[in-house]
Amino acid sequence: FRIKQNPTLADAKNALGIITELLSEFSFADESDQSAAISAILTAVVRPSLAKAPMFHVRAHQVGSGKSCLCELITAFATPRRGSPTTFPADDEECRKLLIAQLLMAPAVIEFDNLTTDLIPHNSLCTAITSEYISGRILGASKTVALSTRVLFLSSGNNVGPVMDMARRCITIHLDPACEVPASRTFKNPNLIPEIIQYRNRYVGLALTLIHAWISAGSPHTEC
Repeated sequence: FRIKQNPTLADAKNALGIITELLSEFSFADESDQSAAISAILTAVVRPSLAKAPMFHVRAHQVGSGKSCLCELITAFATPRRGSPTTFPADDEECRKLLIAQLLMAPAVIEFDNLTTDLIPHNSLCTAITSEYISGRILGASKTVALSTRVLFLSSGNNVGPVMDMARRCITIHLDPACEVPASRTFKNPNLIPEIIQYRNRYVGLALTLIHAWISAGSPHTEC
């Protein structure tokens, strides 16, 4: 990845402009939802270097609103491999088994796709999001392991979202196409995800430039 040693504010603004343009055809409900999507992209790029990071949930009112596509885009910044979404576990025991099985493979992303219920705060999932490691027994073996949780957690669903303790651990991105049949829309760039994967070194470099510029500026915090 090509990154300037001391990127300037202008470099950061240029990088942000290009990353924002990638999101231009997504129908965000509010400006803050676009900001949340950008934060998910930046988190995806540096997730292995972060001890902890929030989960990101993409929510919409109807099918065909672009939830899975946005998750694919975010995943492309985390890894050049295509994601393998899974269903959300029904209870904590199932959740722990799934997390141990997934984390044993050290994936870049764990994605729960098309939730049909709210994002319930299973104890195992809450622990995985707020701790650097999670321990558990390997299925079919009498061996306990401690696994790193430095993966990006994503989820998506229609009219469902984080509840109770998950609300503090998850950032929600709302999509609202504001039309009767979102799936009938046409797009200027239908090959967006393949393009990002093909030129991933450039796009990840832009995200890293944006982060490096912030660090070089002394990691300032905005007033909000």
